[in-house]
Amino acid sequence: MNFYKKVIFVFIVFLFFTAVLVKMIEPVLEKQVSNIFKEKKLSIKLKKELRESTEEFTPEKREFYKETIKKLYKKWKPLIDESIKEANAELEEN
Repeated sequence: MNFYKKVIFVFIVFLFFTAVLVKMIEPVLEKQVSNIFKEKKLSIKLKKELRESTEEFTPEKREFYKETIKKLYKKWKPLIDESIKEANAELEEN
C-alpha cells in the first residue's frame, strides 16, 4: 500500500511541477508569438501607408520624392552602368 501512495504522490508532484513550468514558460512563448504577428501587422501597415501616400502628390511630396529618387539614381547609376558593360562584354564573348 505504501508503494501506491508513493506513486500517487510522485505523480501529483510531477503534475504540479509541470503546471508551474508551463505557467512560467507561457508568457515568454506568448510574447515571442505576438512579436512575430506584430511585425507582420506593422509591415502591412507600412505598405498601406506608402501606397496611400503616393496616390496624391502635393507639391511638397512631389519635391520630396523627386529629390529622393535623384539621390538614389546618382548613387546607383555608376553601378548599373558598370553592370551593363560587363553584361554586354559577356554577351559578345558568347
